[in-house]
Amino acid sequence: MPENITYLTGRKAYEFRPDDLRLSALSVKPVQDAIQELFHFQSSAIGTPMSTFGEVPLTIPPGIVFNTGVWQMADNQFVPIRFLHFEPRRIVIDLAGPSTTLTAIFDQLQHFFAEIHTADGAPLIGTPDKILDYSEISARFPFFLDAILLEPLRKILSSITKEPILAPTLIVKPYLNLRELPGTTIPGDAHAFTLSSRAGTRPEDHIYFSSAPLDSEAHLNYLKDLEAALTS
Repeated sequence: MPENITYLTGRKAYEFRPDDLRLSALSVKPVQDAIQELFHFQSSAIGTPMSTFGEVPLTIPPGIVFNTGVWQMADNQFVPIRFLHFEPRRIVIDLAGPSTTLTAIFDQLQHFFAEIHTADGAPLIGTPDKILDYSEISARFPFFLDAILLEPLRKILSSITKEPILAPTLIVKPYLNLRELPGTTIPGDAHAFTLSSRAGTRPEDHIYFSSAPLDSEAHLNYLKDLEAALTS
């Protein structure tokens, strides 16, 4: 069983069909100010959000970026919201914690916009067509990370490096049919599974960093299955 589990990041992207996210109306100052006040964001700006779940097309307006907010839960606990992005066809919410709170934050957004409509009578945000997840977890496991390597490969690498313990990084990115293979996965790729030693720790600490295109609960279950496979 993993120990010292820390939920570092929970992130969701709500993707919409064309014209179901009215970015022009969302970008006006009264609406922007109301969103900033709703989640106590320290800053907001009109601009192209950074790429998280995929390329952000250039449009006019380009998007809205809200940074460093907070969500207050019913039990009076606070969850830091790192950012809220409005893209042309996507809303991305990122927080420092498990994914469970993200749905409540988006529901609050939908409730806030329920009474606001554009000049043609359409809502500012419609119903999402797709929801994507990404999360980051660190935890202590009972195995050395080089257990992911086949024994023949581990022996070859150990003989070359002259080190008894190796600290590999596992990166797995599912390949979708009819798509070209992507280049090398970069840190924070929302579509890849990664597993590595946690920065700032030593191999003998057995503390690892994991990112996955899953919500926090599914991510932790995957790590438990991985631990069972590597320690069996």
